[in-house]
Amino acid sequence: TSEILVTVSSKEAATGNFTITYLVKKSGWFPTYDVRVKDISSPISLQYKANVFQQSGEDWKDIKLYLSTGNPNENGTKPVVNPWYLKYVYAISRPAPKVIGGSYSPNTVYGVVYDERGNTIPGATVAVKGARTGTSADSQGQFSMLAKPGDVLVVSGLGYLSQEIVVGNDRTIQAMMRENTSVLSEVVVTAYGAERDESDGYGFSDSNKSITLRGISSLKAKDIERSQNLITTISYQPTTTVYEIKEPYTILNDGKTYMAEIDAYEMKAQFEYYAAPKIEADAFLTAKITEWQELNLLPGEANLFFEGTYLGKSLLDVENAGDTLNLSLGKDKGVVVKRTLLKEYSSKRFIGSNRTDNRQYEIVVRNNKQQPISIIIEDQFPISTMKEIEVQDRKYEGAKLDDDTQKITWQLTADPKKENKIGFGYTVKYPKDKTLQLD
Repeated sequence: TSEILVTVSSKEAATGNFTITYLVKKSGWFPTYDVRVKDISSPISLQYKANVFQQSGEDWKDIKLYLSTGNPNENGTKPVVNPWYLKYVYAISRPAPKVIGGSYSPNTVYGVVYDERGNTIPGATVAVKGARTGTSADSQGQFSMLAKPGDVLVVSGLGYLSQEIVVGNDRTIQAMMRENTSVLSEVVVTAYGAERDESDGYGFSDSNKSITLRGISSLKAKDIERSQNLITTISYQPTTTVYEIKEPYTILNDGKTYMAEIDAYEMKAQFEYYAAPKIEADAFLTAKITEWQELNLLPGEANLFFEGTYLGKSLLDVENAGDTLNLSLGKDKGVVVKRTLLKEYSSKRFIGSNRTDNRQYEIVVRNNKQQPISIIIEDQFPISTMKEIEVQDRKYEGAKLDDDTQKITWQLTADPKKENKIGFGYTVKYPKDKTLQLD
């Protein structure tokens, strides 16, 4: 139970209503996106939503929700070194993170959250520090999310001290949370516009409550159309943008994420396929969007839908985007790319103390779709790091060569139901008593 004491000074007797603004901890939001592409001749449909969570101590029932890009939790106070108390650490049985499907997914981190006794903590919030990517632990304390080695994960839960953990190369996280015995002092969420409800003591009337959470921004460009179906009022402040969600929402005091729709847009995009068949024998559909800055988007996970099929998740990386926002829309099985070593044109020869390996490759691109596509194919030549190793006779007809990285790039237009064939080759000369990895 909390109590607010207000002191009022007035020169004369008066009556009036009060608006109370107060701050609570363990509350916030992060965005996720739904990216839908009907086909490569149609615009992209972008829907973004807020994942709202709170553990303020009371349920928010049928509230008016405001989502803000402001962050009242940023701290400008110098750090203080507090006393360091030693205590015994007891051996515990640490639960292991579960890997979905039995194998790792690229750019995905798997983790488990547990307390000092080894008990898992369901509903704990996990977010990438400095970004808007986040998730919640499931009923077993397990979680998975898009992040890369070197990212810092902030793990928090009601009644526990927040932990910051750096993602390692193995992409698994074991987050042990310690109980918080100090005063609750972190500030994340602003709630305002509530009137005193005399019927339940020191509470607030749910019908009059409005909540402001930090988090997102907005639009208007010629190639972007905003959906008229969602009723969201956007207001711009000097340093933040606020989304006023007209539909009331109920956010319970359980730390779980609740989805609130913010807005939707249709955006014209230039679609292009990309393939690196040496690494992966699949073609990835990408979309290039200009004037995306007008949307004021935040980084976050994106659910990908292409031609009515769910393709998985990607990361909307707006922090590293330039004038053009590049979206990776996942694999398209309608475009087949195959890389083959032509054995009849490849050979090995021994001359004196040296060995010469000649390699010739063919890359076949088949477009099984109903319309022509633009596709970029990338491969590479090896780079010598010793003077006794020589790379010679490079052949890469129709491609561009990067002299520094030795990467070769083809840009093709593939017609429907037809194949395109490209080739490249090279020769490596090195001492015959040595072994090189040339595959």
